[in-house]
Amino acid sequence: TVTTEHTVIIGGSSGIGLATARKLLGPGMKVTITGRNQDKLVSAWKSLGGAADKAAFDASKPDEVRQFFDRLGPFDHLVLAASGGKGLGLFETLDLADIAGGVDEKVRPQLSCLQAALPTLNKSGSVTFISAVSAQVAMPG
Repeated sequence: TVTTEHTVIIGGSSGIGLATARKLLGPGMKVTITGRNQDKLVSAWKSLGGAADKAAFDASKPDEVRQFFDRLGPFDHLVLAASGGKGLGLFETLDLADIAGGVDEKVRPQLSCLQAALPTLNKSGSVTFISAVSAQVAMPG
């Protein structure tokens, strides 16, 4: 008997999140991708052959996040891949408000999703935080 594990990918409509969904889909794995843009999410879902579940909500809105996890029920793995473009640039010229905007756009939603997910995340499950490629590539400045 194949045991099915369920992975939820926040930010699964493009980039690393979508690539992660592609890698995980297969026997024994159920995948749910999420994103805030319905059209982009449907396009991603179609690119996966409709094999994943999908849910549209804005990860920066705690009420929407809680509603999603309340409806979802128990699951095994959480991948936090949502990202954004705020707070990028040369550090020496970045305004502190831009940096705060980057934290609000990237870090807070991931933490909000994790908090909302914990009540239904399998106790032997996993959480994976994915940062932007800029965390691995040197930028001038």
